[in-house]
Amino acid sequence: METFDFVRDKLREWGLSELIQTFEDEGIDKESFLSLEESDIKDVIPKVGPRAKFKKRLKELLQAQQIQIQPSCHPVTPHPLNRSGLKEELGPSTSNFSTLPVTDEGEMHGKRKLDYETELSKKKPRTSEQHCGSVLGTSSEVNILANMKEIMKRVHDKLDEQGDTKLNAFLKDKLNDLETGKKQLVGVFGKTGAGKSSLINAIIGKKDLLPSGDVMACTSVMIKVEANMSNSKYMAEIEFITKKEWKDELCSISDVIKENDDDDHFEKRSALYGTDNRKSPEELMGYKYFFEIPEFLKCRKKILTCESSSELSEKLAKYTRSDKEETGRQYWPLVKCVTIKVPNVTDLLEHVTLVDLPGSGDSNKSRDEMWKEFVGCCSTVWIVTDTNRAASEKEPWEILNNTISLMGNGGECQRISFICTKSDAIEDSDEISKDEGRAYILNRNEQAKKQVREKFNRQHKIKKHFIGDSDLLQVFTVSSREFQKEKEKFLQKDETEIPDLQKCLQTLNDRQSKTSNYVSGGYGILSLIQGANRSKMACHKPEVCAVLEQRIKDELDKVRQSMEEAYKVFENCLSEGVKKSQESCENNMKFILAPKGKQDRGFYATLKFLVENDGIQKPKNKKKSEININEKLTSCMRDHIDEEFKKTFPNEGRCGPFKGVINKFTLDTDSLVDKYKDVSLQLIFLKTEEEKLKTNLNDYIREKKKQIYGSLTYSIKDSMQPCYEEAATHRGKDTLKNMRDTIEKHLKGSKNIMFNKAKDEMLSQMKRLMKRILKTLEQNMKRSIELSLKTDDNSIPDVTEEYQRGKKWYDKLLGNPNKETPMTCGEPLKPKAASDFQPMTHAQSHVSGVTVLIPHILHETDDHKPSYRLDCPGAGLFQCASTGLVFEMEKKGEVLYRTVDWDNLPSTLTPAGPLFSIQCPCVRQLHLPHCEILSDDPDKLSVAHVIDGKMEEVQPNHMNATHVVVDVTNLSEYGLFRKSFSHLPVQGQVLLFHQKAENRPHSCTLNVLLLPRNVPICEVESHQMGCTFIPTRSNCTLSPRGRYGLGCELVARAEIQPKSGMFDCDYGQNYQSTFRVFLDSGAETVRLILMDRGNNDQRVWECLVPLAAAAAEFVKKQRNALIQRVMMVLPIADELLGKEVIREEMYTRISKETTNQMQMRQLLKAVCAAGSAAMSEFYSALRNHEPYLVADLAKCFYK
Repeated sequence: METFDFVRDKLREWGLSELIQTFEDEGIDKESFLSLEESDIKDVIPKVGPRAKFKKRLKELLQAQQIQIQPSCHPVTPHPLNRSGLKEELGPSTSNFSTLPVTDEGEMHGKRKLDYETELSKKKPRTSEQHCGSVLGTSSEVNILANMKEIMKRVHDKLDEQGDTKLNAFLKDKLNDLETGKKQLVGVFGKTGAGKSSLINAIIGKKDLLPSGDVMACTSVMIKVEANMSNSKYMAEIEFITKKEWKDELCSISDVIKENDDDDHFEKRSALYGTDNRKSPEELMGYKYFFEIPEFLKCRKKILTCESSSELSEKLAKYTRSDKEETGRQYWPLVKCVTIKVPNVTDLLEHVTLVDLPGSGDSNKSRDEMWKEFVGCCSTVWIVTDTNRAASEKEPWEILNNTISLMGNGGECQRISFICTKSDAIEDSDEISKDEGRAYILNRNEQAKKQVREKFNRQHKIKKHFIGDSDLLQVFTVSSREFQKEKEKFLQKDETEIPDLQKCLQTLNDRQSKTSNYVSGGYGILSLIQGANRSKMACHKPEVCAVLEQRIKDELDKVRQSMEEAYKVFENCLSEGVKKSQESCENNMKFILAPKGKQDRGFYATLKFLVENDGIQKPKNKKKSEININEKLTSCMRDHIDEEFKKTFPNEGRCGPFKGVINKFTLDTDSLVDKYKDVSLQLIFLKTEEEKLKTNLNDYIREKKKQIYGSLTYSIKDSMQPCYEEAATHRGKDTLKNMRDTIEKHLKGSKNIMFNKAKDEMLSQMKRLMKRILKTLEQNMKRSIELSLKTDDNSIPDVTEEYQRGKKWYDKLLGNPNKETPMTCGEPLKPKAASDFQPMTHAQSHVSGVTVLIPHILHETDDHKPSYRLDCPGAGLFQCASTGLVFEMEKKGEVLYRTVDWDNLPSTLTPAGPLFSIQCPCVRQLHLPHCEILSDDPDKLSVAHVIDGKMEEVQPNHMNATHVVVDVTNLSEYGLFRKSFSHLPVQGQVLLFHQKAENRPHSCTLNVLLLPRNVPICEVESHQMGCTFIPTRSNCTLSPRGRYGLGCELVARAEIQPKSGMFDCDYGQNYQSTFRVFLDSGAETVRLILMDRGNNDQRVWECLVPLAAAAAEFVKKQRNALIQRVMMVLPIADELLGKEVIREEMYTRISKETTNQMQMRQLLKAVCAAGSAAMSEFYSALRNHEPYLVADLAKCFYK
């Protein structure tokens, strides 16, 4: 199946999707595809046009693969350019390596040796929610992205055919920028034996990838683990240090061994040279030691390609592991970094790289610089330690303290996770029962978490680098061994907490955000081109330009003012730091030059090494701390700026740099669209450009702030350099004393200049950054305005077809074609039942720019109430499709919420909506749905805020037609109430649940509930156990405490109880049926009528409700609409395959179709042929995966 996926993907990529079926009918897999002869191509593709296009593309593919076989002496690493034209290098590249990739060799014949995860994947039934290594083709987002990329490629080809004009070049630059992006780095730290390798293996589902469990061996190099996006092989790219660097290191090692007999340096030489390790550096550079690794001698990367993880692990051992028991030659001393590429982990590692890092830098300068860069680029840091000693063991805490300045203000770390491993370890485990062992482990895990959190809260040196303390630390207690067992001994899979770490990686991977960024950016470009082609009809362009240029000026003034305020604060902090540094530097230096308890004879070699290595000593013995004179001299100044620095340049990104002024920069083009419709397409483009520019600028600022923070140390080091060089020249008697005197004399004479110089350098860099920000905002936006609104270019191609197709995909991913409110249907994670995701019965928010998201719903609480989790992809307004809540987010974040009972509301007050318990530090504003019918004198609503059981009234910000908006500072419990009962009508809903009578097999019951419209359906459904919710046209107007009657038509016999019922406007603990309708099970359709008893039985609601044949009838009548509108065809087919509604042959036939419409035709044909039961299962799956579509179609069907 995988080889046919390759063929399908290539044909789609080349714009030849119409050939997919032909190629599959001819049995052309990957191997035969790459071996097609001229005559074969002519037979398969009879038409000249497509054949010529195919031959060209195939030739390019084969040439590219041939080039990939030939190694280059100088590897080409992608340069990390900023997408907005900021072409400074921004740190280590985290994108996929493009150097020396190995050619796909086709499929091997015969039985192939597979590792365990491949075997397991073959045995598992295919589902729409496969976790690790899932097939991307089942995701509608991936289909949308592939289609959008195909459209943009066609646009690029059309632009290439036109002349080289200014607008043409601008558009091609924008198209190229769509593909750029940066991976998230997760740094994994921990001492030898802590279980890092086992942890990584378990998380990505590759049992034997990284070797573990050998106490005589340890990982000695930096290892990156990322997804292999090019083929299904296991690959490793080994990057070596240079020959010169190794020769210099050999000379340094020789000197150290002569003076100190250092075991660690001796081990390094012995690993590579064995018994020859005592030879001179010149002799040790001979060819005979490197003939197995010619790549080292030729400055190339070594590429290893294997079929299985265990095979790769075995080949990698001598490049990554220090093993004292190994008799063969080991090459790890020469290795700078290893990148392992793993297939089938795209849901975890497509945009994320795991980096196994040592806890400190390296004596080799090249490796040390790379280590610093990686640490500084980690957005998440994992500290791995043993559960039994998580809080008491010194090494993990020392790692954190020693690297925090690189991770915090000097880096971009947003979250620190303590991962306590081996949580299942119990002495004499065979002598206790499973339940006793489980209880013991879970209790110990909670204690370990508590102890780690308490100790972390005392780490003031760490916490001063971060703003969001509550969101900073996570603690996990994991068991890789229990997770990987076929049958658990003590813990269930989820109790090992490995799945929790996988979810963290999925959140970082953020594939939905990457797709939406590409699609929205592509749509903006298409809008610009389409608008440019209509420019002759645009008469308001000069007027719009004037408005936008004035807005640029006003917005830049706000940015400038905010940055200048921050600059002044920095200047004051630094001035105070300079003063304190001048006062304390000589005393601080005594602790380094004359440490207590250290004999002069033993300290001589240390100080000698320090002055010969720029004031820095990185001992090989990991138990010893680094000595860094420059950092010690800088520490006082940093202590004075750390607090202000983290506020100005927060890693968390909650409000962005300079107190959020960059994020607030806006030309507000949305406000101009309605007034200037003739340039609306250009305004759409400018909006997407503005957002992209701000994102790129924030990324650039994040990189530059690292340089600004590090400038203090570099400046001090530069000022101290003459002193180090002079001290290093001392020889003979009293050398130690002379070295000390030289350093103390230099420090005393230069301290007044040195610290002021460091201050001036930091302020100078900050000033340059401020100028760059203003210049970038102004130039980029003015250039975009000029080329979109002031440039008439007749050479622009016609992209009407591409624009229409791109808009369709944009609407499907980010918007609703029939409504102005954009809507994103995120894929649910492990839904519990088909009823977990219900259509929204409340009104959508009237605020523009709201994105509707489907939450993940859990039903695992003691009271059986659902809990909701909403994954908001960034800053903005996001509405929960199930509850109607709207969250204004400051940044990307996870919102957890559920309804709770109104226990603390005084009896004189009346609830006006559910009481929500909400957890998320990223929410700025909360929009609570109401059910009021607004009039000239509406009954005022108030907002209750409940903290620790105590209620306070919060003044709403404002109220619109659907929601009450309130500013929030800290989230706990929020809900609407009124100060007095009101009889005024409200927006209500009629909910229907179908229930089969257990004691009467020939009868059924309809439970009818009258409720306010802002009661979530999921809340009601949790109380209707054993019932099936029937989606209907449910909206109506109801009067609180009004009495209503229910009528039933189109059936011979129906019993309704009671005859009349009251609308309670209830938000209580249980939602009881207002009416119950008892029917014979043979009844197929009934018409229900709700009548207002207090208004002469006036009809307020009526609906036609299909019963026994409801699903089948729905499917038959809506067939055409389903074919055209269902997007999640394969996930629905997955579910039906798992329930054995369709067979494997039919599933294969469906998946081979190239469009959603063709797939849906095949699926409906199979389902309808199987009868009513199959159609009922299909309807259930449809409601699970397409809740909005079912709700929309139900409005017409249930009339």
